[in-house]
Amino acid sequence: MTNNEMLTTYESLSELTGSMLTAAQEGEWDHLATLEQRCQSHVGSLMRAVPTPLNENEQRTKIAIIRTILQNDARIRALSEPRLHELQTRLHMSRAGQRSVQAYGEQLA
Repeated sequence: MTNNEMLTTYESLSELTGSMLTAAQEGEWDHLATLEQRCQSHVGSLMRAVPTPLNENEQRTKIAIIRTILQNDARIRALSEPRLHELQTRLHMSRAGQRSVQAYGEQLA
């Protein structure tokens, strides 16, 4: 991967995290999950790439992009963690309800 390709991939990743943030703000959780899969593809490409030295300008650009990605990620997490907690609570209640039905159902039989 050339330096230009790498920076372009980081920029695409930044744009995707921006879209993910918008999806989280709008409560579009399915769309957020789809975008997250696309992000994983970009991250995989970057991880497989052979590191190449960047000039000072490229390094500054890369750092600025990564900062934006991290800021987006933090904001996405802040929006999604309450939703995840809510889903965990519902799942726990559902499982507890199923166990109760099973326990009382066995007693009635």
